[in-house]
Amino acid sequence: MTGRVVGHAAAHRAALIATIWVPLAIVVASEAVVIGVGAAGSSQLVVRWGAQGDRYGPWWSYAILTAAIGLPVIALIGFFIARSTRMAGMNTWMPAIAVAITVFHTVGMGVGLVVLNHSPLAPALPLGGGVVLAIAAGLLTWWLLPREAAATTGVEASDGLPVRRGEVAVWIGRVDLAPWFLSLIAVVAAVLIVLGVLLFLTVSRQFWPIFFAPALMLTALLTTAQFVVTAGPGGFVVRSTLGWPRFSVPASDLASAGTVPVDPMADFGGWGIRWVIGPRGKGRWGIVTRRGPGLEVVRRDGRSIVVTVDDAGTAAAVLETYARKQA
Repeated sequence: MTGRVVGHAAAHRAALIATIWVPLAIVVASEAVVIGVGAAGSSQLVVRWGAQGDRYGPWWSYAILTAAIGLPVIALIGFFIARSTRMAGMNTWMPAIAVAITVFHTVGMGVGLVVLNHSPLAPALPLGGGVVLAIAAGLLTWWLLPREAAATTGVEASDGLPVRRGEVAVWIGRVDLAPWFLSLIAVVAAVLIVLGVLLFLTVSRQFWPIFFAPALMLTALLTTAQFVVTAGPGGFVVRSTLGWPRFSVPASDLASAGTVPVDPMADFGGWGIRWVIGPRGKGRWGIVTRRGPGLEVVRRDGRSIVVTVDDAGTAAAVLETYARKQA
């Protein structure tokens, strides 16, 4: 990226321009070219490349394709950038990804195929050129965008609890995936199952691999829908209600615990079970279901686990109590 460092408001504004307005301008310009060339030329263009039989269709199918891909991409990535609290981590790449996708599909699947429709170089040249231009546009966008100033605070350390001899402090919490996220996964899995059944019964039984995707989605749904978090004299444990996956840090390996602000996209590139290289240059697991304060448990070697659980401060205080007993 450029060396220019700005505050969050300026970085966020620049990212929104690159994520929404620049791709939207590219889509609009591409639509103008497709409509202009298509309306002025033959009403029929090649729309089924490499197909046998009738390969031709109406020119406006390319205009629909350009809008059908471009507008949802802008809306989806723009939604996440608009809600971001920090332009850091994965968020710094999201505008570049939006521009790259937009350039690829407008050039490789829209303008290029319309302009070179009857050329022997199509569709290879438009698609190949689209890939090259997309990579160049994405890298240029990432390099030109200003950086947000790094946060001055990291993990907010917690004080230990005044536990007397003979007393034991234990904290138990629960992490739930958002209902909308669960519903989305369930709906997509259901649609894939219905589609698979229809293809299996009406077209060919060779379509059975389509059931792999919904099976994996439903398995992930069952194993990650809810986690139980425990902090106590034995250390820290977070596990799915089914028992797996399970993450733990024994008390003997506890270095510290505290609360930390979590932005799912910026810090982990999304929601669910995540692994990234953390600010300390060490591995960082995340059980991330929402944006906001979370509990971060740090091992003695610098690796950590972040969980977006309610009442994270109390959990951290319990863990700090036993971490100090081991020191």
